[in-house]
Amino acid sequence: MEYLSNLGAAGDAYRPSLFELVAQDKMRDLLKPAVRYVMSVYAQRYPRHLLRLVNRHDEIFSVLMLLIEQHYLREWDASFAEHFYGLKRTAAGASRRQRKGVHHLTSSQIWRSVFCLVAVPYIKTKLDETFETVSGGPGSHIFGNMFSNENETVVGNEPALVRYKKRSRKLFRIVYPYVNAVYQGLIFVYQIGYMYGKTDYYSPWLHLCGLQTRRMSMKDYSDQEDRQKAAKQVAQAALQGASRFRLARHMIATILTRGFDFLKYALPMSIFFFKFLEWWYSSEYHNQAGTKPIPPPPEAIPPNPAGLPVPADSTICPICAKPRTNPTMIPSGYVFCYPCIYKYVDEMGKCPITWIETKTEELRKIYSM
Repeated sequence: MEYLSNLGAAGDAYRPSLFELVAQDKMRDLLKPAVRYVMSVYAQRYPRHLLRLVNRHDEIFSVLMLLIEQHYLREWDASFAEHFYGLKRTAAGASRRQRKGVHHLTSSQIWRSVFCLVAVPYIKTKLDETFETVSGGPGSHIFGNMFSNENETVVGNEPALVRYKKRSRKLFRIVYPYVNAVYQGLIFVYQIGYMYGKTDYYSPWLHLCGLQTRRMSMKDYSDQEDRQKAAKQVAQAALQGASRFRLARHMIATILTRGFDFLKYALPMSIFFFKFLEWWYSSEYHNQAGTKPIPPPPEAIPPNPAGLPVPADSTICPICAKPRTNPTMIPSGYVFCYPCIYKYVDEMGKCPITWIETKTEELRKIYSM
């Protein structure tokens, strides 16, 4: 077990083990659902103002991580998760020999790292969502090809744009699983190669950036403290006799910097809180916690004048005007038949009554006890 705990070190004290790198990867993957959970909780209380933010969670999270990762790469030569585990990024191979004596990332290396840390996961998420939509998503596993575009046929008298979209969806549905398999396999090959010391790169993205991951030494921490002290002295000297605008700009920059530094404590705590709630609601302690007052429901979202009318009978589906089957609720609070609302949201992307933006992933079935 002592050997396994140091896989990847290969006698180099500053070469992180595979387990450290996997741990920081897992931590980065847990940040997104933790932030989404916090946003969802507040969106349920103030749906009119915050529901759109939840629907744009991927974009908001990417912008947030863009600012955070850029700050940590400039200050610590490491991503947020890498710095949390005491790791840093340094030049590798030929780049390392050419930059001998230079211990900080260049602007080009920082922006390449930001692209791989922020843009690549965002693009991958959107491709996965597109494939779920094109292939029919979870509904295709229950109802077969009813929700799938697999049977789309190209009609000759259709507009050229419609034919192009149909062919593109069909090609994407066929090709993407193989592309995704190659992508995941490439990452696995790099991890195996790193574990056995065959490469200095833990992932193909680090290879693309020409960077390797190393453990931070005491000298790295000491140099960082000296650099911060020197920057503080320069800033204080520059602010003497400065205008109010420069003073305000310096104060805002200081607040943002301190806020980003505080995130290395706040975000891990949010992950812990998120995992604790997952355990709590899935355990028997939650059911034995006793009865508590039921909070009032959130403010109802009024129907849109251009949307479908709400039936007087609450058991009738507003779309098919028949008694509901497999009742399913959407974020606006209205309930429909599952096949009806899935097909409507998949095609229109909004609630048929309130017209607020809705995704198929947000549909929730209602089960009677």
